[in-house]
Amino acid sequence: MSRLTAIQQQVRREFLQQVQDGRLDKPVAEASGLPNLAYTCPDFFALEQQTVFRNNWVFAGFMHQFGKAGDMQPVEVAGQPVVLVLAEDHSIRAFHNVCRHRGAQLVTEPRNSKKFICPNHAWSYSLSGQLIARPHFHGGEQHDVNALDCHRADLVEVRCVTWHDWIFVNLGGEADDFADCIAAITRQLDGYDLNALVFSESMEFDINANWKLPIENFIEPYHVFSCHPWLNDFVGMDERKAPSFDEKVLLCGYEFQQADPARGGALPWFPNLPVEKQNRGDWFVLFPNFAFEIFPDQVDVFIAWPQGALKCRETIALYFIGDAATAEKYRAAREHVVNNWHDLNREDIGIIERMQNGRCSEGFDGGVLSPYWDPVQQHFAKLVTESIDAPVI
Repeated sequence: MSRLTAIQQQVRREFLQQVQDGRLDKPVAEASGLPNLAYTCPDFFALEQQTVFRNNWVFAGFMHQFGKAGDMQPVEVAGQPVVLVLAEDHSIRAFHNVCRHRGAQLVTEPRNSKKFICPNHAWSYSLSGQLIARPHFHGGEQHDVNALDCHRADLVEVRCVTWHDWIFVNLGGEADDFADCIAAITRQLDGYDLNALVFSESMEFDINANWKLPIENFIEPYHVFSCHPWLNDFVGMDERKAPSFDEKVLLCGYEFQQADPARGGALPWFPNLPVEKQNRGDWFVLFPNFAFEIFPDQVDVFIAWPQGALKCRETIALYFIGDAATAEKYRAAREHVVNNWHDLNREDIGIIERMQNGRCSEGFDGGVLSPYWDPVQQHFAKLVTESIDAPVI
């Protein structure tokens, strides 16, 4: 049965009619991107939650935030409350964050506990989601404890995987196997020992723009010469290649002639890094909103968290090699990297918010695309459209 409301169904029909003009199927030079509706309409944003974010693997949290069994983190995925927990076997599990009795949210802030306990009627659940006890369930002092026939009252589990320090969930449960989804990325990571990475710190930015614009901007190097003076000096436009794509992965990269303290310079490198990786930077997007860059000395994760049709929050999480992530002797080098990312992102935010404002104009509706730089933008638009058009399970 469809989970879409009548309004969402209407918006989906309107959106699909708008993209039937061939904008996504024509050669890129004759095509355009998503219509303005996809960036401005609250009802379309609600539709995305039920389709794009429910039916794909979506980033939900960081493994480094979980230290011991019973650590719990409430998160929101596809507009729904979910709780991540480090189980007794030290695996991360995810559950819908509601009691099975009256639907009270179980966990509202990070905490550690040996079990889930509902604040409403004290129903309790194990870290594996099994019902433990229901006090006074059959009347005063008539407790229902460890009932073997009550598994329908267990917490509802959400499909969950961890990849290095990154936790992903799939609410709909029907997404392809995660390893298959990231295969285009893992092929490019051969030679990097990601086990050497240690989380260092993160930055948060509130952006007055739809979540799709930071992701589209992240994968697109065309704006570097006009928006990022330092980055253009680091690698000029004549040294840059167009982004590419492989199913639900968007990818791009470059070779740099000389390392900089901000990238591949003053910090330790990945151990035994192959020669062909020693002067490279590569970046990736896993649809819909998880992205990262990798250099000889660091990995930088970008998350665009949807906050509404016109707002998102961006997290940039920085990882370095071994003790370079925390040791005092590398403090100045880390700060140089952090400041560089902060400056680059501030340069991007101004442009992203201008693009959002432009989505309110009748003079723009999808854009005129560059046949060299923008095939990836057309592909991203197709991924959004395919998710919107897919059956809602």
